[in-house]
Amino acid sequence: MDAFKKQIKIRVNLLTVGLLAIFVSLSLSAHYEKPASNSEIMQGLVAGFQSGIAVALLVVMGLFLTRYVMAINNSERLRQLYITETDERNVLIRQKTGSIGMNVTNFGLILGTVVAGNINDTAFLTMLAASLFVGLVHAFLKIYYRRKY
Repeated sequence: MDAFKKQIKIRVNLLTVGLLAIFVSLSLSAHYEKPASNSEIMQGLVAGFQSGIAVALLVVMGLFLTRYVMAINNSERLRQLYITETDERNVLIRQKTGSIGMNVTNFGLILGTVVAGNINDTAFLTMLAASLFVGLVHAFLKIYYRRKY
């Protein structure tokens, strides 16, 4: 259990660094003047998407950080977290859905979408559609395999 606790502490440190990076990027993007787009609607869509992604990441990372800190301070919660993460059914579902690869692919597409929003409207919309497709396929596979197993 000590090795798992050490893993959780590493995750807490990484989440803290990630939260700080998002705060810095949000504050920098507030003062960044984006290049002119074809329309004001696209500028609003891109700015809203980028802000929304940042806020969603802040919320999700904050929830995970809270969960991990609470688990470190309470041995019963730590044990429950360990059981949840090493549950054979969940591990099988993650393997069947290709969860790690799908998450990396979707993260890369979303990051590319954020960057493309500053460069080209067509590339932004294309990458947005691709990331939505990958996310929907991943969600469908998770639902399918949760029902199957």
